[in-house]
Amino acid sequence: MFAVSDIHVDYPQNMTWVESVSPVAHREDALIVAGDVTHDLGRLERALATLRARFALVSFVPGNHELWVRGDDCAHSVEKFERIEALCRRLDVAMRPRRFGRPGDDAAVWVVPLQSWYVEPEEGDDSLFEPKPGEDPTLGMWSDKFFVRWPGEPGFGRPADHFLAMNEPLHRAAFDAPVITFSHMLPRGDLMRSTAEERARLGPPPPDAYPEFNFSRVAGCHGLEAQLRRAGATVHVYGHQHRNRWREVDGVLYVSNCLGYPGRDQHANPRRLWQIWGDGADEGIHPASVTRR
Repeated sequence: MFAVSDIHVDYPQNMTWVESVSPVAHREDALIVAGDVTHDLGRLERALATLRARFALVSFVPGNHELWVRGDDCAHSVEKFERIEALCRRLDVAMRPRRFGRPGDDAAVWVVPLQSWYVEPEEGDDSLFEPKPGEDPTLGMWSDKFFVRWPGEPGFGRPADHFLAMNEPLHRAAFDAPVITFSHMLPRGDLMRSTAEERARLGPPPPDAYPEFNFSRVAGCHGLEAQLRRAGATVHVYGHQHRNRWREVDGVLYVSNCLGYPGRDQHANPRRLWQIWGDGADEGIHPASVTRR
């Protein structure tokens, strides 16, 4: 089982990276793509089809970029999500829980996508918000403010609740094998800060290029953490922040392997897939004390 997120194939270098994945090495492997491939449906199809041709299973959740409405003939971002679902059904890319492994295989695993959005601090105390000195509280530079559009009918409510509801019901008893969950948004606030061990193994994070931008306003929500725990997750993969993580917290391994933007992020992020499950997991990435089948 491999994982990556934030591959942003609007950049030609990143699409080249996707198309450079071996067409033969992963025919019996699964891949998690934790969002932010592209806002463009044509490029999304090209990238997902390329990966699906290389892996036995590709599981995907849209990120915030996928839900941008920019010349897509969509009335709003929920309609865009529905078009992405239809595309993934046609490509046989999983956006719903899928068991990976043969019947009776003791190495089988459930791959459980969690659709997600963030809770802004004004929307409730389940936001991951943390104050940041000198921040711009209007998020004037945040592209979602201009390109994401939600339905206007009464009763739609918070976008985060709309997507959390898609994931239900979630109960560990429903899965007959270990569970790997994944989302685009962050499920907990402490993941925004790297540990000394992560910095030693994964390299230092890039400098804060935008001191006025407070990422925690749009990071995720606590509802995701509650859902992955109820599902009985052993591993949770996420993206969104463009910061790589490999950390175990209370029995769950949290992994973020973001490809990111060329130049700005990739000086620190290794340009390769990470193996998160299965024999031969990448000892160069994760702590040797953490072992996963």
